Amino acid sequence: MELGDSTVPAGRLVFWTPTAPASAWADDPRAPALVHEHHVRTAAARGPGHRDPAWIGVSFGVGRAGWQRVGAAFAAWLRGHEHLRSHLVPTPGRCARRTLPAGAVTLRQEEVGVFADGASVRRQIEAFFDRRADPLGWPQVVFATVEDAGGTTVFAGADHGVMDGYTLAMVPGQIRDALAGRAGDAPGPTFLDFGAEERSLVGRLPAGPEHTAPWRTLLGDARGGTPAFPLPLGASEAPDAQRSAYRWLLDAPAAGRFAAASREGGGTTAAGLLACLALAAARVAGERHLSVVGLANARPDRWRTAPGWFVGLHPVRIPAAPGAAFADTVAHAAAELRRRGPGPGSSLPHLSRILRREIHPRFVVSYLDVRRVTGTPPLPGDTMLRSRIHGPAEVYVWLTRSDRGVHLSARFPDTAVARANVGRFVRAAAHAATRAAEGRRPAEAVPAPA
Repeated sequence: MELGDSTVPAGRLVFWTPTAPASAWADDPRAPALVHEHHVRTAAARGPGHRDPAWIGVSFGVGRAGWQRVGAAFAAWLRGHEHLRSHLVPTPGRCARRTLPAGAVTLRQEEVGVFADGASVRRQIEAFFDRRADPLGWPQVVFATVEDAGGTTVFAGADHGVMDGYTLAMVPGQIRDALAGRAGDAPGPTFLDFGAEERSLVGRLPAGPEHTAPWRTLLGDARGGTPAFPLPLGASEAPDAQRSAYRWLLDAPAAGRFAAASREGGGTTAAGLLACLALAAARVAGERHLSVVGLANARPDRWRTAPGWFVGLHPVRIPAAPGAAFADTVAHAAAELRRRGPGPGSSLPHLSRILRREIHPRFVVSYLDVRRVTGTPPLPGDTMLRSRIHGPAEVYVWLTRSDRGVHLSARFPDTAVARANVGRFVRAAAHAATRAAEGRRPAEAVPAPA
């Protein structure tokens, strides 16, 4: 959720900024991942002084940990992940990489003050992340801690170029491990190693119709653009303020029943949730298909433990009609995911290159099961965060499965029309999910006749 919408405790606020001597930086020949290079070049093209915060983050409690232990844990965690000790410098024709050795990283502590209300703390943290989580500088990850009578709450904010949602879900467990003295270098290759391999791989991928046809179909249906939200938003194409909405679709028992219903239809929970969105589009907008850009974790197996931005796009087009059955729709969704799931060559810059056009997603859906992340899954109180954002007429929907159930978060233009229509769409999706879950509820036992 947006940090501005989250609950932040009052208490003693401290900012933690990674630092290193200028002499410790060294040139690094490894090529950047395509999506990271695109992210940095886009930021550089906006020009000096332009600031449009688009960081992501996470908050979590660590109990009664003293400030010295907390600072040592942050430092140990950063030293264990080399891509967080590296940054890209845009130059003509390429992005040059520079990297720090692990031992060069220290943490600068800034005592901000003691605050009697959480709203003041929240504003301070948000402004700090806006200033410091910068795609063009370093560090690209910063921390804030709030200490009160109940213990310490950690807030980590990162430029999106170095982290994705899967990475955020790993962070609380890794910091807690560091506090317990279990931090170390992450095993296996890192996100910095991924860039060169990705470029080699996509250079060998076919760019023929079998790879591009699903995208061309999706873009053709959208009359040259990418699919739009199925209801009016009352917004212009110019970047405007966006707002967010949140809803628990299913609690833990209902999520289990929903997963079973999805399996009966031949799909996964992800396919079932896409089916619910398709049924919602049919119900509130009369659409015959759900057309959307899917956003998903696209980590190759070798990088399952590596923090970074391993996100792929895939075209999603699921048939549905008003009154369609969930089982039939989930079967269509499952087939779509099997046929067009994200994988090598699904990054935004690569797709733009092979399609010979810039891709600007307008309606995006993401699914993440945080129970499946490497290491210790997030605890119930751990919260993924994002910055406030300005954007064009676009809608993003994030669906998250955890031990608590299934949660939906959405952002959309801050207009009365969008608030009403996105609300209608979300309620219809929730209704479809609830009906599917209730259909799997065991019937009450009927007493046998005497």
